[in-house]
Amino acid sequence: MLVDFFESFGTMAVVTVGDDVIGVVQKRTSFFPADISPASCAHLMRNLSYTCVAWVDVLRLYELATRDVAASEAARRQRETTDRAGDEPRASRRVSLRWMRHTALTSLLQANQWKESLHFYRHMLYQGDTPSHVSAGHLVQRLGKAGAWEAVVRIFELHLKLIAATPTYSTARQGNDGAEHLSARVASPTVAPTRVGEWGTMFSMSLDVVGRVCRRPLIAIQMFNEACNRNIDGSLFRWDGNFLSAVQSFPSELDRVNVLRRAHASGQLDQFKIIRGLVHHGKWLEAIAVFADGLATQQLHRRDIGRSRLNILHASSGDSVQAVLYCLQRLTRRPENSLRVNDAEVECVLSKVPSMQSTSSGASFASMAHWRFCLQVLSENYASLATSGGRGVMPGNEGRRPTQRMVSLLLRHSMPWNVALRIFELSCRLNMAATPYDPAGASSTPSNVLIINRVAHILHAHGQRQRMIEFLDSVLCASPLSPSSELLEFVPLEFFSSNRGVPERKPLMVEDKVLYHFVETTMNWERALTLLRLVEDQRAGAVTGKVKPLQVISASVHCTTLKMLRRCCAAHGELWLHSLRYFQHAVSGLHLLDCHTHPRRLAQQHGDTDVNTILYCILYETLLNLLEEPSGASIVLREKTCFSLMECFTARCGGRIPTHMLLPNQMDRLLPRLDVGEPTVPNVEERTRVSMKLIMCVLVGLLGSTGKEGLKSPHMTPPDAVMFYELQKLVCRVAEYRHYLMRLHETGQSVSNSASPRKTAATEKRVVQQPFQMGLLWQTSLELLGCQCRACGVDSMMPGTLKLVYLSCATSGGQWEAALHATQCLLQHPGAVGGEHCAMYCSLFGWERALAVWCRHFPQQMLREVSGHAKGLEYCMQSLECSLE
Repeated sequence: MLVDFFESFGTMAVVTVGDDVIGVVQKRTSFFPADISPASCAHLMRNLSYTCVAWVDVLRLYELATRDVAASEAARRQRETTDRAGDEPRASRRVSLRWMRHTALTSLLQANQWKESLHFYRHMLYQGDTPSHVSAGHLVQRLGKAGAWEAVVRIFELHLKLIAATPTYSTARQGNDGAEHLSARVASPTVAPTRVGEWGTMFSMSLDVVGRVCRRPLIAIQMFNEACNRNIDGSLFRWDGNFLSAVQSFPSELDRVNVLRRAHASGQLDQFKIIRGLVHHGKWLEAIAVFADGLATQQLHRRDIGRSRLNILHASSGDSVQAVLYCLQRLTRRPENSLRVNDAEVECVLSKVPSMQSTSSGASFASMAHWRFCLQVLSENYASLATSGGRGVMPGNEGRRPTQRMVSLLLRHSMPWNVALRIFELSCRLNMAATPYDPAGASSTPSNVLIINRVAHILHAHGQRQRMIEFLDSVLCASPLSPSSELLEFVPLEFFSSNRGVPERKPLMVEDKVLYHFVETTMNWERALTLLRLVEDQRAGAVTGKVKPLQVISASVHCTTLKMLRRCCAAHGELWLHSLRYFQHAVSGLHLLDCHTHPRRLAQQHGDTDVNTILYCILYETLLNLLEEPSGASIVLREKTCFSLMECFTARCGGRIPTHMLLPNQMDRLLPRLDVGEPTVPNVEERTRVSMKLIMCVLVGLLGSTGKEGLKSPHMTPPDAVMFYELQKLVCRVAEYRHYLMRLHETGQSVSNSASPRKTAATEKRVVQQPFQMGLLWQTSLELLGCQCRACGVDSMMPGTLKLVYLSCATSGGQWEAALHATQCLLQHPGAVGGEHCAMYCSLFGWERALAVWCRHFPQQMLREVSGHAKGLEYCMQSLECSLE
């Protein structure tokens, strides 16, 4: 039946899949075994379809699975009998092929291969297989983005004819419709019956693509007219929200009104999908209007009514939820003042928060009205709340109770403290009344913890500190509690100690994620440090033996604590002292400051990679704190302390720095990118020296104190090639800052000379002082390159590594000889140096430098570089002729 509709495609000739699509994979015929089974092809196609770049392999597998289908089908038809036993294998084979075609088309669409998708779509039609409404809609979208509106129109017309000739059924029908559906499937094995709601989205997308995306509104109106003539009563499909988008693209208001009226009058609008689309875009007022029209025309089923009500409630705001709920009750012909709704709608109402928040003096009017409304909703829907513990409740309402989640949502609002305590008593009754067979009323531990924390917060907000202490005492005597981050701001610290005053009271147990959030947001750094010490002592008491701070407190909390000190103590001038004290406490027990031991012995004793990673993260935050305060009398001591800490750490870890701590997101905090203008961080000169000290410590740790033994040590893990690459980038950044500081010194010197021609020798010496020696940069870069080649091999080098060496040499005073020496060493290894390195070398140092070396290895590249210079061009041509001889 599908072949009869091919004429509607006009110039779109039907082709086989092997003629156009599979032609791109002929070079890979031997990639898969020729005798692979169809079942294996199907499973492999499914796995490969998840990768967009593997669409060629998916098509190749489909070709292998269907290569002998035509011959087998012809032989089957000759042997075909009326025996029904042969129908089941044929149906199974048909379903398998249909599934593989769908997988192949989906893979093409995900890879954005719209031309190949269109060819495969024709192939599916030729094979008597209709693509699904999802695949067809996806194809229409791809064609619309490519501007192929003619193909969209033809696909629209073809599927319109197919749907008109295919039996349809509605999922809401029952009784005899089920028998009709079954008979339709048996009578038409090639085309399965379709539901009314399946193809509406695809047809709506096609109209939107032609009218709005491709800007062909007149063509879209013609498509709509043709669809309306076939879909007179909406029995074939119904338009969804994409149809409204297409109608909005019509330039004439008269056309827009006529199209909407015609679709509405013939019942072709899918009210539920239109409501869902309007809610998605936040247009809940328009969604209510469509919902009212759907109820009036009786086009919404019972399930769609409930889902539409819930969607509209979710889209409403906290200020309008009361009016929306009353409006929905009135539209669904329920009593106007009734608040009887289902559990999902109750939870949705309780989750809303008014825009006007409470003040310090008490709850605002809007907040008070809202939580009172929430209590009214609870009392009307759960009759057990209106009585004492559920006595006198009708048996039919006895099983319906609110959940702990509802109570937790209700307590998010600002309310009087006595009301909050009553709500907490309600949650306790719900917890006691819950049974193992009542999942809706069972106690949820997270919700219960949130309720307790919120009640304590409300008591504190209303100045009821003593009541809060008594409340927490009663709670902790019954069960342990994990406080929230906001509760940690004001809860008395004695609650974190056990067996003090109240022996049966359990201490507050703080989770790591809560502790992290508290330290990250608090401004009371003294309370935070005290709380950290209490939590550390609390956790250490549960473990036997000597416990290190790194074992009981997570590394993220330690790093965040140092960031908190940077945020809160930078203005007091004691940041570096507090940071250094906290660092010494955090790493106590690791013998970090004993850096006079042999590196190998330290590595044998403390060679845990995970501990070293945590240790460096804390050390890095400490270094940033030491360099954060402005220059002063302590800057020299702070710089020496940074040097000492880095030496001790690299001696411990053998020069292995965690690679993720050298990435740009971390290195920019130590030495940001030097953009146009002045640096935005303090102590720029000290930061450059600390950065170079870090690189030198890594080199010393890797090489060891006796030469190159550190690289061959069996007790150390091999260094990562990425670490060397990131260190090369750090050298280049230090070189940029050095160049900037040199210009700054020269500018200051020239201004000083013009102001006072006579200067003392001491003043002149202070002006020309440099941050470090000029030769240190390029020498360090070459040492890093050599260390990487020895430790990781030349093959581990990225193409940008040598470019970074060139930049370091160029910024350090044009050290072209050093760059050439590194190049000559790498040229001994095939593939280590490329044409881009030649171009960069010439751009930085000039083509006159090392012309013979580059001409011998990259003559074509050098010809392009010296094309504007006669002497260089002549030399290159002579060198090229000599190489050819």
